Amino acid sequence: MVWENMERHEQEEKDYSINGDEISVNEDDQIISNILKKKISCHSLYGLLLDSHLDCLKMCSGNEGIRCIDTNVAAATQLLHSLSTAESDQLELDQFMEAYCNTLKKLKEALEEPQKESMEFINYMHSQLKELMDNKSSGDSREVR
Repeated sequence: MVWENMERHEQEEKDYSINGDEISVNEDDQIISNILKKKISCHSLYGLLLDSHLDCLKMCSGNEGIRCIDTNVAAATQLLHSLSTAESDQLELDQFMEAYCNTLKKLKEALEEPQKESMEFINYMHSQLKELMDNKSSGDSREVR
């Protein structure tokens, strides 16, 4: 198995050579990835994107998860402020950021809906049980007289 992986890796290295000059695709991908991360983190909608993402995470986690998220948000906020605030003029990135924010907002709403329905059901059942208990206790007091 180890030998197979080594052979596959050697073949991949051969696949990425041009005229005997090897190109490190992983390094190129890493550079491109870092550039994209920088552009996204400097975008004017990045704060909204981060808030929307965290709102979705909070909907899916318990109280302890929320505390952990809030702790990490503080660290991320400091990092965000340390990054350059250069405006992005790329229309494609603007459209992506806006669409992603809208998608996260819709996801949060979809996550909230079952929770709201559950709370309404629980409150309804609580009021029904309370009403039954009130009727039972008023019926018991009539029998004592």
